[in-house]
Amino acid sequence: MISLLPYLIAAGVGVAIAHFISRAPELRSMRLSQFVFVPAAMVVGVYFLPDTEGSQAAEMGKLTCFLAVLIFLVLLLAPNIAYHFGAGLSNFLDSYDWTPTEEEIALRPIRLLIDKDSYRQALAELDGLLEKHKPTYEAVLIKAKLLHHIGRVDETVATLPALIALSQSTAQQLAVMELLDFLEAAHPDPPKPPAPGARRVEIDHELVLFALSGEGVTPHKVIPPGTYEIEETIHRNRRWLKLAGDDWGNAEMWWEALLSIHSPPGAPPKKGLLWQIARTHQAITHAIKGKPRRQLQAESQKLFHEAKEFIRRDDWQGALPLLQKASACDPDRYEIAYRWMLAVRQTSNDDATARAVSQVLRQSQWSQDEQDMLNQLKRPIAR
Repeated sequence: MISLLPYLIAAGVGVAIAHFISRAPELRSMRLSQFVFVPAAMVVGVYFLPDTEGSQAAEMGKLTCFLAVLIFLVLLLAPNIAYHFGAGLSNFLDSYDWTPTEEEIALRPIRLLIDKDSYRQALAELDGLLEKHKPTYEAVLIKAKLLHHIGRVDETVATLPALIALSQSTAQQLAVMELLDFLEAAHPDPPKPPAPGARRVEIDHELVLFALSGEGVTPHKVIPPGTYEIEETIHRNRRWLKLAGDDWGNAEMWWEALLSIHSPPGAPPKKGLLWQIARTHQAITHAIKGKPRRQLQAESQKLFHEAKEFIRRDDWQGALPLLQKASACDPDRYEIAYRWMLAVRQTSNDDATARAVSQVLRQSQWSQDEQDMLNQLKRPIAR
């Protein structure tokens, strides 16, 4: 009678190996498949262990199968082993702070301190968070408001340009620019005389421009990332940069904030045996569990950015499928859902719009104001 104990022990050892070798966040995408294949390979390896009771030919066959299972295990765990050796060597040579910069900043404790009027403590803790995490628009905006509230106006003005690069919508850029207008009205600074002639600049983020003949924030338009010919001018007692030969421009500091952005060079395409093994693990995990939420949100943001290019050209038909996919990836993001409904309204009849709005209302827990705005899209279009 064959004893099950060795196989149970082998399966348990396999689960333990898979657990400990895939604990690092960078290896989590391979964890599920390794929890399946490592214990299975361990059990099969025990089954093919050679013994001294069989014939020589049978034992050679078992040994061949055992070596094949061993090679499979080595290949299965090769990315994990390489990662742990590399991380161990790196930590030995230079100990790093491994706090993930992409981790979302928890702003709720900061807001609670603000509600208690502990503004300086809130600013100190927010600065500590920004040192360890990638800055976000909301976090930097709170910092600017705290600096202004405690009277550090110069630091407030110095903080505002970073918000332009972090903005995700025209409304966010306009809010930052209006805040600067308020600060400069209270603390005017004589502008330097403009330099003659035009020069070429390249910006890596969209930028809101205003008509020099207009007042306030209207009219305005948005220019996409790219290279532009600009000229210096004085407008509203401030030095502006405007499009060469055109009447559209903005304050010099906003242009400079975007000129300093340089995307890091793209990493070379990954290839090789270890990368192919890791991709296989990820494909298995995604097939079973679906893609991670962070990855879905990144894909949604990319699709939304592509859709906005169509919307700027008033091509709602081209934006519709991109917005639908973006909303499917991130069903809780209201801005995408609302733009999707606008696209449906522009390209379909009233009945189709009403059905689509009802679908969006069910896909997330919207606030009452958000529900009201979506329901307004159900109203028939006057044709």
